[in-house]
Amino acid sequence: MKSKIDFCEALKDSPTFRSVLEDEESDIEHLEQKLERVLKMCTAAVDSGKEYVKNNSAFATSLWDLQRHFKDDRTSLSALEKVIHCLQEMNKFHTILLDQANRTVLKNLTSFIKSEIKEVKDYRNLFLKVSENLDGALQKNAQVNKNKPTDVQETENFLSATKSCFQHTALDYVNILTMLQAKKKPEILSTLLSYVQACSTYYHQGSDLCEDFDPYFKVLADDICTMRSECATLEKTMQNRHAAVTNFDQGNTEGYLFKRTSKGFKTWNRRWFYISGNQLLYRKRIGEESPTVMEEDLSICTVRLASECDRRFCFEVISPTKSHMLQADSADALKSWVCTLQSGIGAAIQNNNSKSLLVPSGSDQRPVGDTKKVNWEYFLTIPGNSSCCDCGHQTPKWASINLGITLCIACSGIHRSLGVHYSKVRSLTLDAWEPEIIKVMTELGNGVVNRIYEANADGEDVQRATEDCDIAVREAWIKAKYVERRFVASLTSITDALCAESARSFGTTSRRGRAFQAARWSVKKMRRRQKSTTLKESPEGISSGHEEQCEHDEEDCSEDKDEGDEKQAVKVDVVFGVDLSEPLNEASFYIDSDDESLNDDEHPQDNEDIDKLNPDVLLYKAALVHNLPVMSQALALGAQKNWTNADDLDRSPLHQAVLSGSVMACEFLLLNGADINAKDRNGYTPLHLATEKGCTAQAYLLLKNRAKYDIKTLDGKQAIDIAVENANADIVTLLRLTKLNEEIGLSEQGIGGDETYNDVMKDFSNFAINQPHRLQRSKPDGQEAD
Repeated sequence: MKSKIDFCEALKDSPTFRSVLEDEESDIEHLEQKLERVLKMCTAAVDSGKEYVKNNSAFATSLWDLQRHFKDDRTSLSALEKVIHCLQEMNKFHTILLDQANRTVLKNLTSFIKSEIKEVKDYRNLFLKVSENLDGALQKNAQVNKNKPTDVQETENFLSATKSCFQHTALDYVNILTMLQAKKKPEILSTLLSYVQACSTYYHQGSDLCEDFDPYFKVLADDICTMRSECATLEKTMQNRHAAVTNFDQGNTEGYLFKRTSKGFKTWNRRWFYISGNQLLYRKRIGEESPTVMEEDLSICTVRLASECDRRFCFEVISPTKSHMLQADSADALKSWVCTLQSGIGAAIQNNNSKSLLVPSGSDQRPVGDTKKVNWEYFLTIPGNSSCCDCGHQTPKWASINLGITLCIACSGIHRSLGVHYSKVRSLTLDAWEPEIIKVMTELGNGVVNRIYEANADGEDVQRATEDCDIAVREAWIKAKYVERRFVASLTSITDALCAESARSFGTTSRRGRAFQAARWSVKKMRRRQKSTTLKESPEGISSGHEEQCEHDEEDCSEDKDEGDEKQAVKVDVVFGVDLSEPLNEASFYIDSDDESLNDDEHPQDNEDIDKLNPDVLLYKAALVHNLPVMSQALALGAQKNWTNADDLDRSPLHQAVLSGSVMACEFLLLNGADINAKDRNGYTPLHLATEKGCTAQAYLLLKNRAKYDIKTLDGKQAIDIAVENANADIVTLLRLTKLNEEIGLSEQGIGGDETYNDVMKDFSNFAINQPHRLQRSKPDGQEAD
């Protein structure tokens, strides 16, 4: 690029120089005007965009309010939540785009005008001033008297200095003009390019969001088709509505009657009457929650026709203290009501304390409710997973990740309607699967879960769901199984069964007529074999630890027998989990021993007194030994996910799962709604414990699930303070990256910040699941790292 202004012309201050200079100044003036218009229009666009975002946010809020209308419809609630979440994410992306427009176009162009163009204008004023000074010097030099040598010399010196200053100023002015003309193209085009790239990022984010929601929207579209089909069927049924008028039988249990008031002008009011519990009651059509009792005890009443009344179809209900005049709508209704009341009076006389004879449909009755991808075939190799957990349908393609079971599409719909606090449904073929969730699934399976949730199913009168059953049967079965937990064996019966198992292992169940009684209990610790280990080593699924326990129990039993009291029950120890273990059928699901046994020796499992056994403590102890089947059993028994142990620093099961070193146990509790930021007595959250113990895999999992990293303990320490104190570089990196990513926010997407964070977190995810030993730091105080 070459300067349009010749330096020689500038030094000579020729007309050509002045002409070119004027053209350049006019060009810059024109550029400033156009840029100011661009800024004005961009500001208007950004303000309009902000108004759009504001209105769109209000629209999403109105959809939240709309949810209240569907509070009893789980399917609609779930669909609205997904749609609202999608709209909110789109709104966030639009906010980011507006922020990028503000950061690029408005900020950069405003800076260009206020710095570059303003500098040209300021230097132009300086140049004009120096030019005027030169003109004055030349005028003075021309007017000096030649007969005054001193004045001549002084004037010539002043002219020389002024001319030199003008020439330098002119050259500087030319330089500023030239550089401005050179800079305007890259500055403006770079600004617009940044904005277009921001737009590209915006559309890519929207596309990715739509791809993430596409599987759900497809399922929703199918559900909508089903709804429309049901609506069409209902419409056809409703076409025969007028036939109900002809076939309607009022019956003799309840209905409208005119009642004459006993005060004032004795007006007649229409009320809904019915008989319940030997009482005659009535209520208004609307605006009345509870009924009014007309007669407390029908056994002391009588009924008769009111022939003396001027109105038709009247009868009286007479008690020892008062009389009630009632009127039916027809002769048939009159006859029916008289018969009904006479029958009710007779029944009340025979049994004054009998149950309600007749129940109104409009009063006390409750309305019945209407009724990253993996090879999904791997999941079917888990024991029991080859068929639906609830109805037995072959080759299920859906799963409940918090329960650890596979489902058919029909049962998955029922599970989805229960709400995520009961079941979190995911597709085996359509959805992305995190490694830690896959491992939770491998630890459980339909076989284990059904032994928990269907332990007493045969003794109940609920019809079992089958592959071809009606939706009402399927829904009733699933709700009874998971919501009401009707088939779960009681903790006492489970303990008795484990006690009997221990007794059988002695081979002396009835020796000397003595019984076995549970004295202490523990939870079986889950230990994973190396991939080279075959399943044939332990076909029963009972660990050697249990056998050692049985040997210990035999010693205790022999000591008890030596006491000489033959009638005293033999005390034995029971181990929870030995009846829930199942070997996997596929080697692809083996978990390395260093994955789930990082801290095997750090937290030995002590036997607890049987008096301390309850579902909360069972969940607490199972979390410490990362035994997911027993944890699932404890939750089925009603254990509180956020229960705190007053005997152990008020820690929760999630604290124990972190101490166990198990990613699976932590993930299982988080999937089932455990409080990720629960504090113990010292103010330590699970993230504090993971940091203190050097459990990088658990720290990654907690941060991934949005654990708060800035919570302080009672001694004022944040997690990062503990990580720095322990010199744990990996956790320090995780915490600092999470904090930096949160501070930058979504507004920095498109320039690489968020992608870097995601890449680093993916690396930690791979290490946490596949090579956890690489994230485990050596223990302080000379402890050996497992």
